[in-house]
Amino acid sequence: MKILEDLKQRGIFKDITNINKFNKLKNEGVYIGFDPTAKSLHLGNYVQIAILKRFKEAGFKPIAVLGGATGMIGDPSGKSEERNLLSDDEVLSNTNFIKKQLEKFQLDVENNLDIYKKMDLIYFLRSVGKLLNVNYMIAKDIVSSRLDSGISYTEFSYQLIQGWDFKTYYETKNVRIQIGGSDQWGNITSGIEMIRKTQGDNNLAVGITTNLLTTKSGKKFGKSEGNAIWLDKKMTSPFQMYQYLLSTTDDDVEKFLKWLTFISIDDVKKIILKHQENKKKMFAQKTLAFEVVKDIHGEEAAEEALTITGILYGNLDISDLSFNQALLIDGSVPTFENLNGNILNVLIESKLASSKREAREFISGGAISVNGKQISDENYQVTNNHFEGKANIIKRGKKKIVLIKY
Repeated sequence: MKILEDLKQRGIFKDITNINKFNKLKNEGVYIGFDPTAKSLHLGNYVQIAILKRFKEAGFKPIAVLGGATGMIGDPSGKSEERNLLSDDEVLSNTNFIKKQLEKFQLDVENNLDIYKKMDLIYFLRSVGKLLNVNYMIAKDIVSSRLDSGISYTEFSYQLIQGWDFKTYYETKNVRIQIGGSDQWGNITSGIEMIRKTQGDNNLAVGITTNLLTTKSGKKFGKSEGNAIWLDKKMTSPFQMYQYLLSTTDDDVEKFLKWLTFISIDDVKKIILKHQENKKKMFAQKTLAFEVVKDIHGEEAAEEALTITGILYGNLDISDLSFNQALLIDGSVPTFENLNGNILNVLIESKLASSKREAREFISGGAISVNGKQISDENYQVTNNHFEGKANIIKRGKKKIVLIKY
């Protein structure tokens, strides 16, 4: 019960199929599915990864199930129209990459394609399809909501596969719990129905759903929402992730601390109280950003992101930056190559000024610095003799920053 109570206090918990059965469980398997619909998981997926880690701390055995099979079908949950199917090669490539991501979180990973790759159509229809009544399947919200606009047999059959997954892992991996977002209730209960029909009413299968991570305005984290923060550091650098979380509004920061970090509820309350003493210092946002980046990319990456933030947007000296640290901002700020020469021309070419007149005004006003040194001479020459001769960092004011690489 402690793990459920913690999820409730954090606002993560949504629903459970049978609390009495859950109370009989101690250290059995629990799984969450991850369909390989992109090259990387994102911060929305990390909520589910964190839930598996929370169950692990509570003594359960977490399993991350990669949807090598379901990823080829397309989950209709939460969608008003048919998904575009990925090619076999795309699904395989995404699966292999995401498997490595999940293993970095010390999770056991299963691929549900292993269940189906040798299964023939007749066996599927006789053994899998026989376990769910069509009327039962149509009544599910994930299907009924699509009946007017139309749903293909491919997506209609998705709940059969996810249900069979649960039954298979129940029988072979001692999995008793499946967890998913609130939009997964229909798929999860289909699995429980299959287990009931094959194992009897005394089975211990339990389904748990979680709320979806959204901002106060209702905006959802996720690839399809156009605001994905990827867990792959090549797609979203630790610095970019840190900056994104640092920009969390005061309305959302307490919620995100509860959902995305392992800080205790009591300590979250203390953080918010300290934050409210002086909101301009952004204590809660800084704690959130550091903790999440640390948990996903490691403490060294979090420390680097903190250092870079202090140098670029704080009062730290840019000259303290190493070349490798300077490169961390590559992609996070406008980046140009091989810009040398008169500062006026460099400011224009790097779009820090729109004209020489404007560039002179910025210089005379003390707004321009190169590698931490304020520039007052409009004849100053920008050269590649900083950061091992490979980079320059030019700032206009406190927030306009460009990186020049050589």
